[in-house]
Amino acid sequence: MLRKTYVEIDRSALRWNLQQYLKALPPGGELMAVVKADAYGHGAVEVAKVSEAEGVSWLGVALVEEGASLRDEGIELPILVLGPWNQESIPEFSKHQLTPLIYSLESAQRLQAYGAEHQIYYSVHLKVDTGMGRLGLNRAQLNQFLDTSWPNLMVEGLSSHLAQSDSGVPQKTLEQIHRFWAINEGIDAHFMPRWQHLANSAGTTEFTEDQGNLFRVGIGLYGQMPSAHLRKPPELKQALSFVTQVLQLQWFEAGASIGYGGTFVTSRKTRIACIGVGYADGYSRRLSNCGEVLIGGQRAPVVGTVCMDLTLVDITDIEGVLLDDEVVLIGKQGDQEILASELADHVGTINYEICCAISKRVPRLYKD
Repeated sequence: MLRKTYVEIDRSALRWNLQQYLKALPPGGELMAVVKADAYGHGAVEVAKVSEAEGVSWLGVALVEEGASLRDEGIELPILVLGPWNQESIPEFSKHQLTPLIYSLESAQRLQAYGAEHQIYYSVHLKVDTGMGRLGLNRAQLNQFLDTSWPNLMVEGLSSHLAQSDSGVPQKTLEQIHRFWAINEGIDAHFMPRWQHLANSAGTTEFTEDQGNLFRVGIGLYGQMPSAHLRKPPELKQALSFVTQVLQLQWFEAGASIGYGGTFVTSRKTRIACIGVGYADGYSRRLSNCGEVLIGGQRAPVVGTVCMDLTLVDITDIEGVLLDDEVVLIGKQGDQEILASELADHVGTINYEICCAISKRVPRLYKD
């Protein structure tokens, strides 16, 4: 690692967060660690290993390729592919021992046809739409599914997804939960699935009753709050730190134009640090003239336009800054901490996107 720009993942924080969710589960409840999108930028293989050691029962991925990559790295936990898949993906389910999600009649028909042709029997999870309006069978499609024979498909799980569990307003979520259990009664007459799951990170702590026996935790696993509106927020630890270093230091007189487009002009004699990170690393260009970083345990404002590889910060009021000093973009330094949600607020998005957007060219380092 020649460039000192990296992401550090704290395994002990991951373990802590997992334990908070495991403790929140109702009797008989088990946990699925959602590690899609390279574990929200944290590294799917390492997070899967920690999850396996902490007693997680399932892993969730969005893509067949993500599940196959985990198998290639020796991960043995059951893996559910939570997202849609195409015809070309079907051979990979049996090859890598991945559990498919049936989210439409067409997906069921394709899997059944392939299984019958190749004499393969699939354990699947059936997804129903209870109010998200995204993937899943609606009531009419579900009835058609139940009226059809699927000799090569064994439904071991029934799932749905909560649309507003992080809103702080429980009514819509309770309506979804009631719909889910009404559907489950009809499913039981045909398949008696072992797993029932619809709770995400927010749902796991906000609505602990009547949500089945499998709980899908994604963003919370990484120490990020699903939203600022939780009624019962868990005590989590941010697992990710995004770090770079000071590459150059310069003084500018008042009236100097800084960066592309001259979007920042100094109003006084100003000391500027050029730091080794840019939007190609996932540090959003929308943080131009509004973000902050930590240097010497203090906050320093981002000035000028964030470049592809470099960013400028005003350190006039911070004494003793030296070449090669550590700069924290997300994480702790001294008594200060910058959360991913803070960056998200600056650019009008959510902490999920901030973490997922950190580029692959930024190395991930792991510590305990």
